Amino acid sequence: MRKPGPKTHLLVLLLATILTILIKEEWQVHMMVALSVVYLVLNHLSRKVMPFILVYVMSLVIAYIMPQMLGTMKLVFYSFARMMPLVMIGATLMYSPPGSLMCVLERMAVPRPITVMICVLLRFFPVVIMEMQAIRDGIRARGIFPHWYSALLHPAMAYECYFMPLVVRCLKLSAELASSAELRGIESKCSRTSIYPYHFKSVDAVALLIYIIAGTAIYGGGIIR
Repeated sequence: MRKPGPKTHLLVLLLATILTILIKEEWQVHMMVALSVVYLVLNHLSRKVMPFILVYVMSLVIAYIMPQMLGTMKLVFYSFARMMPLVMIGATLMYSPPGSLMCVLERMAVPRPITVMICVLLRFFPVVIMEMQAIRDGIRARGIFPHWYSALLHPAMAYECYFMPLVVRCLKLSAELASSAELRGIESKCSRTSIYPYHFKSVDAVALLIYIIAGTAIYGGGIIR
């Protein structure tokens, strides 16, 4: 079964943003997360579902158990939990081929600097996650932090062993991504083509219709109550 294309992801992300602003009840946020889970499954990203759900649940738990005197931090965690549906929909864009996304944005008359910025940004995050995992594996292999709580006991050493290599690696990755994009003709003035399907087809219409119906039901349920 063909997955929905980047154009559908952008439209669904826009709808999710509007719904996130309009909904007020907590159960509506839960239903939005469930709807985003269904959308991830439709895009063959089932393995990414569980981490998002765990982060969402942990954010809510931390927001509830945090004392009232830490109101600002409580608000930060609760706001992050409310934004989780947007993060989950955004993940579909992150795992979309950059070529098809650029092609869609060009045909939507999005200015080229904005198109380049979005594509490089979405491409940068998965690479950074891979680098973080590589640094973590290197630290474990050297036996620097034998236990999961060892980094908490030695924060200065954790900063030196983890964040400093990550910053240096990110600087190098940014240069590599820029060179790769230039090699692929990102500054070309010609109309871009793509080997990936980007036209709006029946699977895109079905996915968008399901999201509109489910989102309307979630929003309408809050009004009725």
